[in-house]
Amino acid sequence: MRLYVHEIRLTDHDVWRSAREAIPEQPGLLVELRERGVSGFGEASAFMTDRYRSALPVMHDDLRRVADTVRTLPADDPEGAWAALAPQLAGAPFTLAALDVAAHDLAARLAGVPLWQHLGGARPEGLRSSYSIGLDTPDVMVRKLRERPGWPAYKVKLAAPGDLHVLRALREHTDAPFFVDGNCGWDLPGTLAALDGLAGLGVELLEQPFPRERWDDARTLKAASPVPVFADESITGPDDLDACAEAFHGVNLKLMKAGGITPALRMLRRAHARGLGTMLGCMPESSAGVSATAHLGPQVDHLDADSIALLAIDTGRGVLLDASGRITLPDAPGTGFVPDFTGPAFTVRPTDADALDQDEARLSVHRDGTAVALARVRRRPLPGAEPVDGVRELAETTQVGATAEEMTALLRTAVTRAVASGARTVWTRPDDAFLPALRATGFVAHDPARTDSPLLWKA
Repeated sequence: MRLYVHEIRLTDHDVWRSAREAIPEQPGLLVELRERGVSGFGEASAFMTDRYRSALPVMHDDLRRVADTVRTLPADDPEGAWAALAPQLAGAPFTLAALDVAAHDLAARLAGVPLWQHLGGARPEGLRSSYSIGLDTPDVMVRKLRERPGWPAYKVKLAAPGDLHVLRALREHTDAPFFVDGNCGWDLPGTLAALDGLAGLGVELLEQPFPRERWDDARTLKAASPVPVFADESITGPDDLDACAEAFHGVNLKLMKAGGITPALRMLRRAHARGLGTMLGCMPESSAGVSATAHLGPQVDHLDADSIALLAIDTGRGVLLDASGRITLPDAPGTGFVPDFTGPAFTVRPTDADALDQDEARLSVHRDGTAVALARVRRRPLPGAEPVDGVRELAETTQVGATAEEMTALLRTAVTRAVASGARTVWTRPDDAFLPALRATGFVAHDPARTDSPLLWKA
């Protein structure tokens, strides 16, 4: 399979807030796997970067490490691909998930069937998502609910268990159930004291009130709570299921955290066997990721796939989510996601998405949809050296007002593109204007004693 990488940046209608963070913009990667002119897509957010090894430079490094393996993998065996990649990407679930989702999407598209059918699942019918209301002042949270009437449930972020006044204000405008999310910010005494109040206000699910490491508190809460308590941050992979079965009533699985569709399906089967309730959720992600999640919707009790409803800028078209949370999957093979490379969500993208080539790539970095720098990667030997297959030139780089950060994003994507095509060395001619970005990307002088020495990046 051929690997292509595109940098993205998502923006919500409102700044997303929880007890843990505020997110004005969410950068990430769109991973594309291509075979016989057909592409599958997966997504990885640069979110909670220390925990999930998901900072953009780190995900690029990880993709470069596995690029040789990806090129050898068959396009019709995504489970086998996951088995080959998982040991190499241990500790990097988001990157692994992007590759796994892209592989499943590609395999289904090549087979000409929707993803749910390729997975052997049930046809998704009657699916509805809950709607998430981020942490804010009560007036703003009420405004968000009133703008989205008629959803089957509302997932409400609360900073503290005693913030029942927020739920009372929201309850004046809906009879729908509340799912309350503490995002690891609550304490046990306050939570125990608030349980009756939460239940009385129609809270039907409480998600991850405590930090992951507080397993004793979680077990105490499970025994006392009339409201089912679901794990989120506490469930990051199959190894957490046994502990979660003791400490929670259910689990909220997310494809990125699980490491993709392949392990998520295994985790769902084990969760059902342990009698756990199940939810499929989403990270800060676009239609690329949510479209894949929706295909697994019939296999869970609750679906929280509303991140695309929060977006002001999306990466393309895929699953449809109507004004009351009803989900409609595209009538198309795979996930049905179609990227819009010309849209403002793409910060680094191919200048011609229809002319993908392994020997030459033309990439551009964009700000608000306008190109501010361009670069070309082509097969060309190092000056004075014999032609070698694993050498590419980073050439014809032009800048039209790009910042150092934008130039670095363009160059690191260009290097990843070169490595994905088989390069072990990327060289470029020295240019003082781009030197900080080149150094940030890992380029060093081939001959430090010469000012005109080519700059090299080596795997």
